[in-house]
Amino acid sequence: MGVFIRTLIVCLIICVGYYFYMFLGKESYEPLDTNKTTVSQDSNNYNRAPEPKKNDNEQLKPQMQKMKVCFMSNDSTVHFVEREAENATLEGAINELLKGPTKYETAHGVYSEIPADVKLMWVKDENGKIIVNLTKNFEYGGGTSSIQNRIKQIKLTVDSFNQKKPVYLYLDGKQVEYMGGEGIYIEQPLN
Repeated sequence: MGVFIRTLIVCLIICVGYYFYMFLGKESYEPLDTNKTTVSQDSNNYNRAPEPKKNDNEQLKPQMQKMKVCFMSNDSTVHFVEREAENATLEGAINELLKGPTKYETAHGVYSEIPADVKLMWVKDENGKIIVNLTKNFEYGGGTSSIQNRIKQIKLTVDSFNQKKPVYLYLDGKQVEYMGGEGIYIEQPLN
């Protein structure tokens, strides 16, 4: 029994000493920090999360950005949907438009007048204007209303990207003047 009491007392002394060292002794001890950073007093930074540090072996996840894409709805009005991409560019927005609505969006009455096999050849911001060059099959199928809605989808998707520049439509590298089997005149710029 005596050995037990002595062991208990030694353990208590060690625990009390450790407590004083960890919690009370550190208040007066402040090591020299040669890498001090200052906190900005800018009010815009108060709600901002700290930037994560990048380790050599660790890749940071890219931040997703939102962009708007214009589709049509069952009541024949335009319907904007948000899409996310790592780098929200005008080219990315047009590619999202050409992919068409998701199954969820389609189930909620959203559709696209743009044929499914249309591809984006290139987008240029040239001499103060935006040129969207699509494959020739953009003009095939549908009537006047369908073609007008296709052009509206392109124009509003570009405009939603805060582009204040005139938008021109090219098919297979040539500026469009007439489209479709009915020979619909296309006024350029679209906006």
